[in-house]
Amino acid sequence: MRIWLRYLLFLLAVLAPLLACRPSSVLVDLGLITPTPTPDPFVHYRAILQPQAQRDIEAASPLPRYHITAQLDETETFLSGVMQMAAPAPGPELVFRLYPNLENYAGSIEVTQAQINGAPAPVTLLAGDTALRLEVAPGARNSPVTVGLAFTTRLERAAETNANYTLFGWDGPILSLPGFFPMLAVRQEGEWVLDQPPGHADVLFSEAALYQLDINLPAGLVVVGSGVVINVIDHPNGTRTWQLVGGPLRDMAVIAGPFQAVSETAAGATVTSYYLAGHEAPGQAVLAHATASLRLYSDTYGPYPYTELDLVEAPINYRGMEYSGLVLIGEDLYAEQREFLTFLVAHEVGHQWWYALVGNNPYRYPWLDEGLTEYGAFDYYRGVFGESQAEQLLVGRWQIPFSNAAGGIGGVVDRPAAEFDPLSYELLVYGKAALFFNALREQLGDETYQRVLQTYYAENRYRIATPEIFLATAERVSGQELNALAEEWLR
Repeated sequence: MRIWLRYLLFLLAVLAPLLACRPSSVLVDLGLITPTPTPDPFVHYRAILQPQAQRDIEAASPLPRYHITAQLDETETFLSGVMQMAAPAPGPELVFRLYPNLENYAGSIEVTQAQINGAPAPVTLLAGDTALRLEVAPGARNSPVTVGLAFTTRLERAAETNANYTLFGWDGPILSLPGFFPMLAVRQEGEWVLDQPPGHADVLFSEAALYQLDINLPAGLVVVGSGVVINVIDHPNGTRTWQLVGGPLRDMAVIAGPFQAVSETAAGATVTSYYLAGHEAPGQAVLAHATASLRLYSDTYGPYPYTELDLVEAPINYRGMEYSGLVLIGEDLYAEQREFLTFLVAHEVGHQWWYALVGNNPYRYPWLDEGLTEYGAFDYYRGVFGESQAEQLLVGRWQIPFSNAAGGIGGVVDRPAAEFDPLSYELLVYGKAALFFNALREQLGDETYQRVLQTYYAENRYRIATPEIFLATAERVSGQELNALAEEWLR
C-alpha cells in the first residue's frame, strides 16, 4: 500500500471519534473548512458609528433596543404607532415617559395597548399622565423582556396654539417630532425620574439605546432625524416611509419640512445644513461653523463617534435645541438675528458631547451640560478667531450681564430647573455656570483642564453623569481639592 494512502487511513482512524462528536469544529480547527460567520445582531445600528467607534455598542451594553413604526393620518393630525422594545432585566415594573402630554409640548399621546413578552400587561398612568407604569409578571423580572406598546400621538398646529416657539407638532410646513413615542424613563437610586420640567427647561431625559424607526409621512417632506437613513420606500398614495437606525443614541428625534441642504465632511462625519428656501447664505454659515466646531471639539474633548451630524432650521425663534446627531437652529437666526448665529451653532454642537454622549439629569442638574456647552463656545472662539475675540465673548456674554444682574454672585446654580424663573435660569444655569468652568480652567491651567474634560468624556460616554462625578474626575486628574471653588460658584 502506498505511503500516502496508509497515512490517510491512519488520519481518518484518529479523527473518527472526534468527528462523531463535533465534526464541524474539528475541521475548522484543522483549516479544512471555512467557519460560517456568526450574524452581527448590531450590524444596522453600526451604520451611525465611525470606524473607531464600531465596538461602542458592546462597550455600552446592555442597551434597550427600540423598533418604532409610525404613520401620519390623512388629516396630518395623528401619528399612529407601535413600539417594540427589548429591555434588560426589568425588575417588578417598567415606566415610560409620555412626553407629548407635557404642557410645554402642546400635543398629547395615548397608549392603547400594552404587552410584555406577548401577554397583556397591567397599566397605570403616573405624573399627571406624563408617564406609564407597566407591571412585570414575577417570572419575567430577572431576564430580558420584550415590551409592545400601541400608541396614538396627536399633533397641534402653531396657528391653533398662537405659539411663536414650536418644539413639537406642526408650524407651517415644518413638523417637529422629538419624543413622540413612549420612551423608557431613567431610574436613579432606585427611583424613576418623572419630573415635569418648566417651560424654560429641557424636556428629554433618557438612557442611551439602540433605535430603528420606520415613519410614514407625506412624500413632499424632507425627513431629518437622529441615526442614519438606510432606506426610503415610496407608496402609491403619495406617502413615503423613511427607515432610520442607529445606536447608542440618547434619543430618536425627527424633524421634517421642505428643506434644502448642503453638506461637508468634518472629523470623519458628514455634516449637513438643512434650511428653507431663500436662506442659502445663512445655511452655508451654519455649515461652516458646525464643521469648524465639530473638528475643534473632537480634538479638545474626544472624537465624535457618529458618521453624521445634521443641523436644521426650525420654528424655535432665536433659540437652539439638541438631540442625538441632530441640532435645531431657530429660524430667526437665519434672518434678523444673524449676529448670534456663530455662537449658537458652537453652543448646540457642543451638546453632542454634553447631553447626547455624556448625559445628565436636566431637571435636577441643568447647569452641568448647559454650562459646559456655553463655555465650550469660549474654546471655539479662541481656537477659530483668536484669544482677543474669546475674551470679548467672556466679558460681553457672561461677566458683564452677570455682574449687573440682581443677586450677583449669590445666585445658587446647583438647584433643580423648577426653582428658576426664565430670567434667572438664563443668567445662572448658562452664564454663572460658564463662569464656573472659566474659573476652573484658570485654576487648573489649560492643559490640565483639557485632560479633565477628555477623561470625563471617555469615562462617561453613553452614560448619565452627575456633578459629583464631574468634580471627582476633576480632582483626580488635577490632584487639586476643588470643593471651595464649587461652593463659591455653584452652591
